Amino acid sequence: MNQPSPIIVTGPPGSGKSHWIHEYAKQQRKQLLTCSCRKDRTLREGRQKLHIWGRRREAVILWLEGADDLTPEAQAFLRRILETHSSDVQFVLECREPGKLQEPIRSRCIVQRILTPTAEDLRVFAKHAYREGLIDVDAMIDYMLPDEYSYRKAKQCLFLQTQEPDTWAALIQTRREERRLIAEGLSSDLIPTYQSKALHPEVFLNRVLDDQPERLAAYGECLELSGSVWAFLASSLNK
Repeated sequence: MNQPSPIIVTGPPGSGKSHWIHEYAKQQRKQLLTCSCRKDRTLREGRQKLHIWGRRREAVILWLEGADDLTPEAQAFLRRILETHSSDVQFVLECREPGKLQEPIRSRCIVQRILTPTAEDLRVFAKHAYREGLIDVDAMIDYMLPDEYSYRKAKQCLFLQTQEPDTWAALIQTRREERRLIAEGLSSDLIPTYQSKALHPEVFLNRVLDDQPERLAAYGECLELSGSVWAFLASSLNK
């Protein structure tokens, strides 16, 4: 019996990778076992478990959550497991950056790319997850910025709408204030005011980088050095 090909499931955070893996296991009618590589990057705790699971003689899918976080030594161990595991076992490697996986591992795998959901995808998800009348889907979409589109963010919004309506109303009001200030024109002199109102710097950052794309490299350096986004905004608005 041929071994089923391992699958690399990749996509940005909140794009639905976990949902895809669960649905795939249901379609294949296989038991799903999970090993969290983000919590055990060296596989110090999971190595023996994977060795045993890889030899099982029943139809199972082994989900390696955050496989791209594995250390080189742990990846070398994983490569040996992929070469010798039982034909009843299929590995699914979930990752955000498949390029971090060693080439001998990537070459053995089929790649399943999960795209960032669109506004329509999130509408469909919300309507399937909640009964009509319990949620305001338009408000959820209007609240999120396009680069915030994710199933994770949608779940957060829907939870707040149904379980914490006062918190949700405050968030909506804050987002409206952020958009009003952007429309009026940002100023470095008002940074303390923005901070005092607990506004989100990333919302302002998007507008600054749209207007000054040449500052993107400088922003990357700021993140690498764990610098202040507010300080970066102030310097950019002074230009």
